[in-house]
Amino acid sequence: MCESICFAENLDYFNINYFLLNSSTCFLTKRVEQIKPIKVYKIFKEDKQQIKKDLKNKTGVYCLVNKINGNIYIGSSVNLAIRMMNYLNTTFLKNRKNDNMPIIQALLKYGQENFAVLIVEYVDIKDLSVRETYYITHLLPNYNVLKQGYSSIGYKHTEATKQMLSELAKNRVHSDETKALISRALVGVNNPFYNKNHSVESNLRMIEANSAYPIYIYNSFKNLLVIFPSVKTLAKLINSNHSTLVSCIASPRGEGTLFRGEWYFSNLPFNLTDTPLISNWSSNESNNLILDIINSSHIKKAIFVYNLNKEFLYKFEGVTHAQKELNINHDIIKKCALLNTPYKGYIFSYDRNIQLQNI
Repeated sequence: MCESICFAENLDYFNINYFLLNSSTCFLTKRVEQIKPIKVYKIFKEDKQQIKKDLKNKTGVYCLVNKINGNIYIGSSVNLAIRMMNYLNTTFLKNRKNDNMPIIQALLKYGQENFAVLIVEYVDIKDLSVRETYYITHLLPNYNVLKQGYSSIGYKHTEATKQMLSELAKNRVHSDETKALISRALVGVNNPFYNKNHSVESNLRMIEANSAYPIYIYNSFKNLLVIFPSVKTLAKLINSNHSTLVSCIASPRGEGTLFRGEWYFSNLPFNLTDTPLISNWSSNESNNLILDIINSSHIKKAIFVYNLNKEFLYKFEGVTHAQKELNINHDIIKKCALLNTPYKGYIFSYDRNIQLQNI
């Protein structure tokens, strides 16, 4: 009787382990088929020496695959070998500055031996940030989507953003239209260091440290104009600062969110089907847009004016300008703009897409 019980227990143990082995193989195979990497290291920890040898001084995009649950992380590095050695260093993983990163938590929880490493592609250093952004947007990796990186720079998700992230996480198979949007926006000859004096490598390190997501630029009509690879890149080009743009991104879509009276900035598309009018952010068209933004640096809050039939009349560079032209008290204009309430036949708003529910 005892022997039969022991046999049954051993059989269950064998079946469980066989199932886990097949599951891990299945998860890895699925990711390899999906990503089509140029190199695969099936057992991260055991392949340490080979990884160190193969990736020495190599720059590129990588993917860490959790073979137990199939979750992935997309990252990039100017030195892939050093980055991988850090992931294999328990002291590095337990450093307090890393403890809020989901991929670090996962490596500690499941162990490096339960992860595989995929080298997605080797990339020229000038294109590294853009290519990493492309794969994050294209694959929506679990450990990146759930990352708390936004909050580390003071960003808090609105309920609408949380809902969009949730939908993105559920619908991991994009439509052809969405794939086309991502491809047109993020693939091509892109240079995050256009007309800058710093070395490419030092600029790249600064961008990686400060921005982990692309920035979508919309005009006041909420038409998507162009997508930049990072907040840091855009801030340098328009002579602004990182924190100002992050605050603009973090603001709810309403009063006061138009940057310099004409542009919305977002870390996510307003709609997944939005297609940028400018497909290459380093093109002449994009440079002209940058000049327009720079030339509008004197504008803090534009005022849009409508008649009672909701027809657009004027756009003023600020409340003071509107006061002089319309001979209406400064404070009245501000109050009416906040509430979109009419005054002497005018409707004032800080937003071109006015809400007239109070009228």
